[in-house]
Amino acid sequence: MDRQYNRVKTGKIVAAVFFLCAAVYLLSLFFVNQRVVTVDVSGCVTDAGQMAYQIEKIESKHGFLEIRGYAYEPGISIDTADTRLLAYDPAAGVYYRLPTENVKKKKLTEKANDGFNYDYAQFKSVVRQDKLPGGCRACIWYRCNGANSLIYTDEVLFY
Repeated sequence: MDRQYNRVKTGKIVAAVFFLCAAVYLLSLFFVNQRVVTVDVSGCVTDAGQMAYQIEKIESKHGFLEIRGYAYEPGISIDTADTRLLAYDPAAGVYYRLPTENVKKKKLTEKANDGFNYDYAQFKSVVRQDKLPGGCRACIWYRCNGANSLIYTDEVLFY
């Protein structure tokens, strides 16, 4: 029991274990975030034209599909941001929920200049292309401030 440990060797082992655990954790977060699941939108109200929305960008790079846009109800500040991007497959009649991130940008609030806060109206989604069937249409599931609206867009997710 009089063996002394080597500090450098022990430090390298601890650092290697730490980085391995961190890499496994980050990879698992990445793949969990890439989940595309079917959703039931039967309880949603279809937008009758009162929503302001736009899909600003659909871009395909390196096997991933990036979609950016915004949605808000004019005259109502967004207190709780909960907008989801959906891909609707008209052939199967199925809605797929895409991993969506609500993004804070002040441009919409400044542009509207009506005294209401639309800072969290923007969203971004990045999904692997092989997770979606071809020809899906982009839909926006607007659930901010307790609303439950489905917005159909004319954008087709080509890739």
